[in-house]
Amino acid sequence: MGKTRNLNGIPGNLALSYLSTLGYYDGGYMADWLNYIARDKNVKEIEIDILNSGIEPVETDIRPLKADLKKLRGILEKELSNNGFEMDFIKKAVMKFEIPIDNPRFKNTVYCYPFIEDENGKIYKPKKRIIETAYEVDFNPIKKLRMKTEQTKKNWIDRIKEIWN
Repeated sequence: MGKTRNLNGIPGNLALSYLSTLGYYDGGYMADWLNYIARDKNVKEIEIDILNSGIEPVETDIRPLKADLKKLRGILEKELSNNGFEMDFIKKAVMKFEIPIDNPRFKNTVYCYPFIEDENGKIYKPKKRIIETAYEVDFNPIKKLRMKTEQTKKNWIDRIKEIWN
């Protein structure tokens, strides 16, 4: 068994991996999706359980937010293994997000408070919260889908016109 103090950096690594620009899903980064769903459902806090792939509150439980959770479990497992621990040593791995939906000055800011808890009840977390900025302030996947559909319709209409001309 390794030294538990080596586990202090894992929650921050998980959160930064989740929020990085590599975490892109269907037109938006994770910070965009978090910001969008929080504002759409009028929710100030979202909690993502990495081990159980759960998201609270339930109305914020959408596929884009779950897209990278398997990758995060893999990162957690590898980090634990590198430090001499089994996966079952960790009983909880959570990222809590705060989205200041009431403050227009922070329209695209997402705060993350990640932590992991071991089998002894010890909690590991970063010294500071992680602050991420949504890349698209007015990100709206429904609007993008509508635009994509309209573009597809135009392409089909143009093709039909070419055939008849």
